[in-house]
Amino acid sequence: MESERLRKEIIETSRGRKAVCDMIPEGASRILEVGCGWGGILLRLQRDKGCTELFGVDMDAAAVKGIGPFIDRVELRDIERGEIFSAEYKGFFKYIILHDVVEHLFDPWLTMTRIREFLADDGLLIVATPNLHYWRIQHEIMSGRFPYGPGVWHTGHLRWYTPVSLLNVLSIGGFEVREYNLEIPANVDMKVLHKLNPVREVQYPPVELQAQYSDKPVFTLSYPENIRSYYPAFFASKLIAVCGRGYLFWKPQAATYNCPLVEQLTKAVGNAYDVFNPPPMRPIQPGVFPS
Repeated sequence: MESERLRKEIIETSRGRKAVCDMIPEGASRILEVGCGWGGILLRLQRDKGCTELFGVDMDAAAVKGIGPFIDRVELRDIERGEIFSAEYKGFFKYIILHDVVEHLFDPWLTMTRIREFLADDGLLIVATPNLHYWRIQHEIMSGRFPYGPGVWHTGHLRWYTPVSLLNVLSIGGFEVREYNLEIPANVDMKVLHKLNPVREVQYPPVELQAQYSDKPVFTLSYPENIRSYYPAFFASKLIAVCGRGYLFWKPQAATYNCPLVEQLTKAVGNAYDVFNPPPMRPIQPGVFPS
């Protein structure tokens, strides 16, 4: 009974990750969560979707011990200082989840290539990370602040991604992005994201939300061209990419302090997207799990 109480408690404290859970089909198996923590996603998939063959890896010893009895295997590892997972599982997983992980990586370019080794040929990688272009982050920056603390300002965040720059890291990691989602908070009326009128000026807070944030000063940024198709990105608190195995076009090596290498790899990706010509992005508003 005590174990079931703990399982329920773990699940109920992970109520904010519905978007990623929604992307895993009913009855899916062979799922690895990198940075699983106490396992809220894995245990919810197990309970609510009947998913099986669940695996996790994390560097928090207490979390690994806590989730251990509930899933098939969990390993205590610092993935940037050792192997990602036991070598016999290379090419095994049909789904690999990285929820709020890539922003913590010291060397995401190399580490993503190593995670790729554990994905099956027909598998999918799901990556969720904060969006640097989210209006609330931009508003703080324009106010002259970068308030490290909890949540999106977590003191462990080493990397920040825009919709365009995340594509570069995933491509360098040897992944092919098949679906790109913008996770929109519940206080946004999704209808405002589908207007057809041109946008050459962005306000922070966005004009559509200023009544909700009347205490905040308004900053305005002008663009020389229409950015209507990119505009939803300013409302997205998170980016969620669904990827398959792509072509790994370089010999992986440490990249963090090798700026010429990272520059070379980024050019090799050939990513021509920007705010005027954004990648295909789907705004989603997943809501919360039912009680």
